[in-house]
Amino acid sequence: PFRQPLHLPRWPRSGCGSIGGFDSCGRPGRQGQVVPPFELFGGGPTALPVVADESHPAVLPSNPKGVIFDMDGTLIEHAIDFADMRRRIHEVVDSDPIGRDLERDCVLALAKRLSPEGEERCGRIFAEIERRAREDMTPMEGGVELVAFLRENGLRVAVLTRNLERNVSTMRNMYLDGVRANGRGGEEFPDEIFDPIVARDTKYHPTAKEPIRAKPHPDGILHVCDAWGCDPSEVIMVGDSANDDMTAANRARCGGAVLLQPGGKTLDTDSGYEVGDSDEEVLERTPSLRVESLAQLQLCLEALLEEQDVVVGDVAGDRLNPVPLM
Repeated sequence: PFRQPLHLPRWPRSGCGSIGGFDSCGRPGRQGQVVPPFELFGGGPTALPVVADESHPAVLPSNPKGVIFDMDGTLIEHAIDFADMRRRIHEVVDSDPIGRDLERDCVLALAKRLSPEGEERCGRIFAEIERRAREDMTPMEGGVELVAFLRENGLRVAVLTRNLERNVSTMRNMYLDGVRANGRGGEEFPDEIFDPIVARDTKYHPTAKEPIRAKPHPDGILHVCDAWGCDPSEVIMVGDSANDDMTAANRARCGGAVLLQPGGKTLDTDSGYEVGDSDEEVLERTPSLRVESLAQLQLCLEALLEEQDVVVGDVAGDRLNPVPLM
């Protein structure tokens, strides 16, 4: 139902200042060239089924090295009742001798500031919620195909999540089985389909005392970029939370911040902390591209890589070298 993607021209990068990761022309103020807006069903340089914010044109880096995915609500179906989680944790906080005097914050951060008994009670709640989510875990529609497409086209793929490493392992195995079941990559498709994986209990190195700071801090994205040996401007972050994923991406100055809204719906992914409403804070939460499915995102990336082939002219050394599948 969609026309073949047209070859997309580049925008000039001069004459615009930068604030909060976005320039004064409304485009993300990042390094490198970008492609112009993808518009829905014609009227623009291509006709891809993508929802673009009118005030902030949809852009992606022209030569991406990799894609970082959130897990819950992005690579797997939304399975955590955040409203119920906030209610249960806040009940513990209100009854805790330390917690009753604390301001509301991210429930994970709140739990760490409680008395030992309160923190233990919160830990049991988190474990129960995440156990149920793990048992109900289902890959997001189009996710297996998108991950296989990225790997086959030489792009790196990582996971950045506020979940735990053991739960990410379950998701990784589902995706690996799905890729192989679909005949993509054969039996030699790598077990490290996502590399690296950064969860809320992941440390920079085994001897580190504290884990990497979770989203919305940019630390996890910068850690992935260090592992890949690239600049954040060459990376695309994909997630379903404007507060967590888009803010982390824009603070790290990622080349693309893609907000996934399945079916066009905005789901409750609020972990409980306050968000600001200043212009800069709003811009931090603003995606450079919004899509309603991972299949839509794959169409965008297919167009991007096709344009890259044409513009570069397949000159040796300018294309990304494929990531080995063995």
